[in-house]
Amino acid sequence: MTFDDIRQMVLLLPEVEEHIILGGPTFRIRKRFLACIAKIDPDTLVVKVPDQREREYLLATKPEIYYLTDHYVSFECLLVRMPMADPDELWQLLEQAWLAYAPKKLVKGYLAGKGLE
Repeated sequence: MTFDDIRQMVLLLPEVEEHIILGGPTFRIRKRFLACIAKIDPDTLVVKVPDQREREYLLATKPEIYYLTDHYVSFECLLVRMPMADPDELWQLLEQAWLAYAPKKLVKGYLAGKGLE
């Protein structure tokens, strides 16, 4: 996957906006961070992962795709090697982060639209 692929994907989520922060593109739902390009590598995406167990599972089972550096260990996120990422799995991570941080009313409408309410 490329960053442009990810951009198209994440902007499908309601009210997600792209901002330039510290010279790089960042995606947010309102003021809450969802994802950005990692400063350490332009082929790495930083993605918010609010579920600690899922984060640990992905780190343990797919270290060729998901990793952390010391800087990111204390944050609710994962580093993702974009060229190796599975689009469906990455969509699930982005959607889960969006569901965790979007306003409840917005989430309710989104889930109702998918027939999941």
